[in-house]
Amino acid sequence: MEETVELREIIAIVLKGKAIIAVCTIICMVMAGIISWFILDEKYESKGIVQVASGVQDTGIMANYIAAEFTPNIYAQRIQNKPIMKQALLESGIKMKYDEKNLTATIVADPIGNLVELKYTAKSAEEAQQHLQVLMEATKQKMNESVQMTLKDLETTYRSESTSLSKEMETIIEKYNKIIRDNNLPEILILQTVLNSEIVLNISDEQTTALSNINGNLQNQLLQMQAQIQTKSEEYRKTLAYYQSVKTGLDSFKPDPFIRVIAEPTLAEGPSSPNEVLNLAIGLVLGVMLGLSIVFFRHYWRSSVTVK
Repeated sequence: MEETVELREIIAIVLKGKAIIAVCTIICMVMAGIISWFILDEKYESKGIVQVASGVQDTGIMANYIAAEFTPNIYAQRIQNKPIMKQALLESGIKMKYDEKNLTATIVADPIGNLVELKYTAKSAEEAQQHLQVLMEATKQKMNESVQMTLKDLETTYRSESTSLSKEMETIIEKYNKIIRDNNLPEILILQTVLNSEIVLNISDEQTTALSNINGNLQNQLLQMQAQIQTKSEEYRKTLAYYQSVKTGLDSFKPDPFIRVIAEPTLAEGPSSPNEVLNLAIGLVLGVMLGLSIVFFRHYWRSSVTVK
């Protein structure tokens, strides 16, 4: 019974103050409308979707380096890099203050997991579309430059290693040749060691005698140097093959297979903000809450004065 009385009292209080509630609601909705239509600037949104995948093409030795760069996370971080994107807009002739809040990059939770959804807001639909296109192209270019720099460093490393191995081989072969000549051994041993194959040729009696007089120490020394030459030769061939592979890839590398535009930046048909309907709804709710607060506070104030 007490709950029923309290509910009736609440309803009665609200009905007595309905004028106040209505006035507060109207005022808040009018203010929301004025702010939405006359104060807040209209903003237009352009959307695009990009696929970033490193496994779409066999790149051989460069695969690890390309896979480390061409990922959705790296793409999202690069396109939101304020200094680089600001410079990209300036180079495109767009003179404006770049605000990273205008751009959002979201990695789409799809089964493949390599899609990035882009949204860019600007004061006009054409501006939003143009700016997003510039930023997408600049991001692709920066990722391309990053891989190019990595491959150039790799090319330099392999070239340096191959040069170093070549000098080491020359030193060992010179020592080996000196031992052959000093001991009057057949020079065919030099060619046989370099080619890593057995060659049968006629040799002089003097060279035959020299071969039969080779002691254990000299034989071990020659065998060790032959093994060193063969090992260094194999390392040199592998390093040279890596160098040629990287150099060829560097000359022909293009980022297009790894970054594909699935959806080109859209041209907005209307402003995305402010949302007038939503703002009016918020004004309605705030007005009702404000009116109820005033009504109940007035009732409390009057009741406390009466009690005294």
